[in-house]
Amino acid sequence: MSDSLAEQTAPVIRVMTAVPVLIYIVLALFLTIVALISLGITLLEIISLFTLQNWDDGIIQVIYSILLTVIIIELFETVIVYLKTKRVPVRAILIAGLTAMIRHVIIFNISVAQPIEIIGPAVMLAVLIAGVYLLREDIDTGNIRIN
Repeated sequence: MSDSLAEQTAPVIRVMTAVPVLIYIVLALFLTIVALISLGITLLEIISLFTLQNWDDGIIQVIYSILLTVIIIELFETVIVYLKTKRVPVRAILIAGLTAMIRHVIIFNISVAQPIEIIGPAVMLAVLIAGVYLLREDIDTGNIRIN
């Protein structure tokens, strides 16, 4: 009886296990498009930097755009690693989060911020840095080393 049930449910299980893979493939395609658009916007901002009177704001905007592109690429690489290994690389997600927090801090106007608005990002940065450190790779073997 259990063999019969297994045979009956096998096609359903195959379809259900294929759905996440299909979703990840679609995500990879979308992330590719978004990364190319982000790269184009970054190039336009670099070109427009030469026409600005206020270089400080322009440079901050270029760095902001570059970091956004890096975040998109990290997410894309996470999707690709999942498609290859069927595992989500937590360290890559932490690095993308760390990059996002650095991006947030760069544009953050500290002169008008309340203390609680400064403490939140600082705590998030500390947690993400600790996570990346704890999940660092062993340089000799390439394996994840958890401390």
